[in-house]
Amino acid sequence: MLISLAILFFIGLDEDETPPLESPASSVKKISVYLSGQVKNISVVELEDDGTLKLVDAVNAAGGLTEFADADAVNLAAPLTDGQHIHIPTKEIFLLPQDISAASSDLVNINTADAEKLATLKGIGPALAQRIIDYREQNGAFKTIDEIKNVRGIGDKKFAAFKDKITI
Repeated sequence: MLISLAILFFIGLDEDETPPLESPASSVKKISVYLSGQVKNISVVELEDDGTLKLVDAVNAAGGLTEFADADAVNLAAPLTDGQHIHIPTKEIFLLPQDISAASSDLVNINTADAEKLATLKGIGPALAQRIIDYREQNGAFKTIDEIKNVRGIGDKKFAAFKDKITI
C-alpha cells in the first residue's frame, strides 16, 4: 500500500509540475507595415515580429532607401507596430546662385549665340549655324525653341537631337 501511495504521489507530482510545451513558432507573429516616399519599392512589407523589429528592417525589406531619401528625418531605430504607415521624406536640395547659373550656362541661347557657339550643338555645322543667324536677323528673335525648325536644314529629327540643349 505504501508503494502504491508513493507511485500515485510521483505520478501526481509529475503531472502538476510539468509546464506545457510551447512551440517557438507560436511566439513569433507577423506584422504588416506600409512604406512610402523615398524607398526603392513603395509597398506593404510583411515581417516576422520577434519583438525586436525596427524601422530599418522594414526599409531593408522594401529594397532600401533611394538616393533622395532624407534618412536624418526618420528614426531608423524606431520600433515597428502592425498597421503602421511610414513615409520617408525627400531631402531638400539647395542650389547656390552660382550653381543655377552654371546649370543654365550649359544651354545655348539661340537668340544670342554666335556661329561658334551654335556649332557646338549636335548636327549644327558652320554653314547651318550661319543660316540660324541669318534667319534671326531677317525675322527677329525666336519666340519659341521650336521656331528654329523654320531654318532651312533643320527638321524634326535634327531638332530632336539638340532641343534639350537650347533656350531662348
